[in-house]
Amino acid sequence: MRNILSDKIKQSLLGLVIATSPLAYSEAIPVTVVIKGIGSNSGGVVLSAYDDAEKWFSEDVVARIRAELNTESGEEITIPLELEPGEYALTAYHDENDNKKMDANFIGIPKEPTGLSNDHRPKFGPPKYKKAAVEVREPNQRIEITLR
Repeated sequence: MRNILSDKIKQSLLGLVIATSPLAYSEAIPVTVVIKGIGSNSGGVVLSAYDDAEKWFSEDVVARIRAELNTESGEEITIPLELEPGEYALTAYHDENDNKKMDANFIGIPKEPTGLSNDHRPKFGPPKYKKAAVEVREPNQRIEITLR
């Protein structure tokens, strides 16, 4: 009888530890994204967050926020974002002409300033999700993206 009670207590305590561990939380936590290198105050800045390499650069995003710029906007803006703990790759672009899309040339290279988390800048070929990926684990984490 004592062993059975002891085992049930151990199982209950283990369940409590697992349920209260940081990995068990699926609640969104606040993250601060700082977009630097804004060259003008026209248009807006669009920030997108992806949590899957297969969806990278698709319309299937975890979050997408457009921050409108104005005469008070400077060379950088701060965008608050809430994400569940996990791995994310972030993209940002400055929609300078305010046409609500990212303009690109005939082979898909952006004509407007863009940036990625980890300041990932591919030398050849498209950007890689894993090189831009950041771990979101704690509240008020700061992620910087520089537009170029």
